[in-house]
Amino acid sequence: MTRTDNRSFGATLDDLARDIVDACRRAVRAIAVMPWPAMLACCIALAFVISVLPLALCLFVLFMGIKVIIGAFVVDHRRKYRNSDREQ
Repeated sequence: MTRTDNRSFGATLDDLARDIVDACRRAVRAIAVMPWPAMLACCIALAFVISVLPLALCLFVLFMGIKVIIGAFVVDHRRKYRNSDREQ
């Protein structure tokens, strides 16, 4: 990399850090003026997103994988059954 590339990469990282800090400041200001019931609703929604949603996605992937594996065995069994019928 040339020196200008390093500067532009550094400038990009500075911009990213500044954007993250600005977003955090806006979030803190929004939370500070939020009434208690709205804050409770946000906390419940955040807890749902952090805990329940990943669990549901993992279970979906697990059961989809089991379905694909069982389906592969069923297709293989049916293929063998058809081939044995054709030979007879």
